[in-house]
Amino acid sequence: MSRLSKRDFLASAGAVAAAAALGGMGNAALAARREYDLIVVGGGNAGLPTAIFAAQRGASVLVVEAGGAVGGTLFMSSGQMSAAGTRLQQARGIDDAPQSHYDDVMQISKGTANPELLRLAVFNAAEAFDWLMASGFEVREEHPITGTTHEPYSRARYAWGIEGGRSILKVLNAQLAPHVESGRVTVLTSHEVVELLQNSAGAVTGVVVKAPNGGKIRQYGRRVALTSGGYTANPTMFEKYEGVKTYSRATYPWSQGIGIELGLAAGGYVRGGEHHTPLFGAILSDHNVPTSIRALARHFPPERPPWEIFVDAQGQRFLREDVPSHDAYEQAIAPLPEQRCWAIYDDAIRRSAPPLIRGGGFAGSFTREDEDRFFSDGTPMFFRADDLGALSAAAGIDPQGLADTVAAYNRGRAEGRDALGRQHMPLPIEVGPFYAVQLSSWNLLSYAGIGVDGRLRVTRADGAPIPNLYAAGELLGMGQLMGNSLPGGMSVMPAITFGRLLGSEFIEFG
Repeated sequence: MSRLSKRDFLASAGAVAAAAALGGMGNAALAARREYDLIVVGGGNAGLPTAIFAAQRGASVLVVEAGGAVGGTLFMSSGQMSAAGTRLQQARGIDDAPQSHYDDVMQISKGTANPELLRLAVFNAAEAFDWLMASGFEVREEHPITGTTHEPYSRARYAWGIEGGRSILKVLNAQLAPHVESGRVTVLTSHEVVELLQNSAGAVTGVVVKAPNGGKIRQYGRRVALTSGGYTANPTMFEKYEGVKTYSRATYPWSQGIGIELGLAAGGYVRGGEHHTPLFGAILSDHNVPTSIRALARHFPPERPPWEIFVDAQGQRFLREDVPSHDAYEQAIAPLPEQRCWAIYDDAIRRSAPPLIRGGGFAGSFTREDEDRFFSDGTPMFFRADDLGALSAAAGIDPQGLADTVAAYNRGRAEGRDALGRQHMPLPIEVGPFYAVQLSSWNLLSYAGIGVDGRLRVTRADGAPIPNLYAAGELLGMGQLMGNSLPGGMSVMPAITFGRLLGSEFIEFG
């Protein structure tokens, strides 16, 4: 089988557009077949470390990546990681330990994370993080921190790369490149694994690979590691396993859930979807979901104390708006019909308050001029009216419920006794024009995943491992490592950690 040169490999991993041309080279390579020590299905957060550390042990490795370049979600990810007991923390005088990290995640998740996998992740995270740092990974100057975009940790263990996920990818590229050059690792991009091969005893013996031209060939491996990510770009699978629709398109397009299909076909099972936890505050581009995110609401009170109120379709408030907790917001929107709500305010608040709406991240740029135009031209999710009745009719909110809620809020503010205990109430909502902005949940992670044991072997529902089959990364389901919550840095870091464990220790080649 022909191989990518080191130069071609680095170019492909650095830019998706450049990598798209590699499909033709992969098609020619499939004319030959061989047996590998390890086949890695998915070249992302977990797959690349798996291949790197397996190759360091002398294994021959085939990496099959459906996208046009290795890297997976790292091309889009902010690359948030959390690890306790790292050399970075020690150098900055931060006293931390894996047990504290474990306790924090369990506290944030209200005890719903998988104890076995969580312990495996956090008690091995420091070594994986230190390896990244020793290999050239650079964190932002002020990091590690306790966290700002998720529920904060008790210790500063939260670190991001200077260039987000691409900072991590640069390190993984550099570590993998010598093994590609030596022939120890073979990389196929723009190819999909569509089937696992099993013998009569149920042991996995290889994969069926589909090329861009539709042709298929069998590739044999003594071991197979499924590291192909989640299903957030597959609306049908998302609703099947998490019980709700996905409303936004903000994730890696190859997150189609192929690993779940492969694992199930081999005899595995799926768990964790009941822990579905949405993010709060997406302003969608239109009602034909899933759709892109136009902007986001700045809802975290420590960053911007609330001036508006949030109501559901009945016009009722459903949380104390100034509660200083990401998790409280996420848990509050989860049970609402269609996981949507509305921010309600009047013209005085709009003119006086810091901007509620922002762009950036997974949304495009957003200015005050954009906001003015959207309220004026009937852009979906933006509503303006001279009175609350007309606002309710336009936004689809129960008119009597909204009128009663606004009156109760104003009365509680005047008396200094808000019914929900809110303290920050700078202005009443009383003089038109009035405004409503529809906010929806959004998702970046898959909560259901393939069941594995404590050595990351894919198992049947009765706990029996499927011989020669392993899994790591988001394919395990974030419900295992996060439970019913979103503790920061518990997606990318466990994926790298588990990939390192698979390649260096868990997968046996002797």
